[in-house]
Amino acid sequence: MTVTDVSAPRPGVKRFIGVDFDFGALKNASPRYWAFVSLLGVLLMLGGTAWANALAHGGVVMAMRDNYPWGLWFTNYMYYVGLAAGGLVVYASVHLFGAEQFRPLARIAVLQAGVLVMMALLGIVTDMERPWRAVWMLLTPNPTSPFIYTGSAANLYMIICFVDLWILITGKGGEKLAHRMTLIALPLAIYLHTTTAFVLSMNKSREMWHSAVMVPIFLTSATASGVALLLISAYILRRLGVVELTASMFRSLSTLLATVMIIDLFLLLVEILSVFWPTSAMPGHTVRLALFFNSPYAWAFIPVLVLGIGAFSLLAPRGTRHLPAIQITASSMYVVAVFLKRYSLMAMGFAINPLGQYTPPYLPSAVEIFLALGILALGLLIMTVASKVLPLRMPAHDPHEGHSHGVAEPAAEPALASGVVAP
Repeated sequence: MTVTDVSAPRPGVKRFIGVDFDFGALKNASPRYWAFVSLLGVLLMLGGTAWANALAHGGVVMAMRDNYPWGLWFTNYMYYVGLAAGGLVVYASVHLFGAEQFRPLARIAVLQAGVLVMMALLGIVTDMERPWRAVWMLLTPNPTSPFIYTGSAANLYMIICFVDLWILITGKGGEKLAHRMTLIALPLAIYLHTTTAFVLSMNKSREMWHSAVMVPIFLTSATASGVALLLISAYILRRLGVVELTASMFRSLSTLLATVMIIDLFLLLVEILSVFWPTSAMPGHTVRLALFFNSPYAWAFIPVLVLGIGAFSLLAPRGTRHLPAIQITASSMYVVAVFLKRYSLMAMGFAINPLGQYTPPYLPSAVEIFLALGILALGLLIMTVASKVLPLRMPAHDPHEGHSHGVAEPAAEPALASGVVAP
């Protein structure tokens, strides 16, 4: 006769800060899983080696020069911060607007958003030749620099994402606390994306950046690419059996994606039209933007239009929008399109310098590429391990019943659940 303690974790599960980490699941992982983890480990080591090289030799190993003081790291910073928007949109839709069809994605969305912002911040750290001196930026901040505001917002947003994930997994505070955290996270996310766009639009010496429309374009493309990445992640995790997701959820997600896509494309096309319209064209803007259609810069900008319009064309018809192959293809196209858009946004400010001199396109050095791959590998490694170790599957919940969300646990036998003596 023994007494069963139902609060004790299962074998192989370690409980820390109220979260059950199922390390035992790693023992049953397939060889393909470990092969992928090994590949990420190799890329992570290459990234670490590249960073050590940059710390030892300084900026000489980078392709950035006076005409291109920002490089791949800043492109990735804008890109990863933007991708994080998709997770917040889906998470906020559940707790603020009652979009219950997105609830199964809540934990995945918040985790993905936090990891993406972490990757964006690592890009800044690895670009610093003396990162240990960054403390002086905190002690003596320049209030006129937009970097102060976007950097601090990114740190706060990352912390809030991981706190939100802890609340969702442990169920502490129930629906009420989750709702309050969303009320904090949503304005902070808008503030983060806005201040990131301000880094460009507040720079009056770079004509193509100095535009008020830069902020809404950044917000819409961030949301569209973030939702697209979340849709791809959802399909992968469903295929791996991490979560159970319905076709109706993917239909809602693809409809949301198509809606944000058309707004993003509309703002971009309006900006292009206003630059080239004969009665409103400004020579500085026209000359600079023309480079992205008929010069070596075109390789990055024209695919933005082709992939973006093509992705929306796939999702626009109701008859094809709900097909998984169409959803994945359109989402992949837009994720690539927004990366090229981020590079083009950076390059537009440097294509012609303030003295009117043409600058050849920037191409990152091998050190920069391996640094970026190392950061990407770290993010993928966290998501890969989390898919096995963390309880990312949301518990069954009836929105008309109570608002308490606990950890998803298998149904126990009545006698065991009550803690009575069992034979």
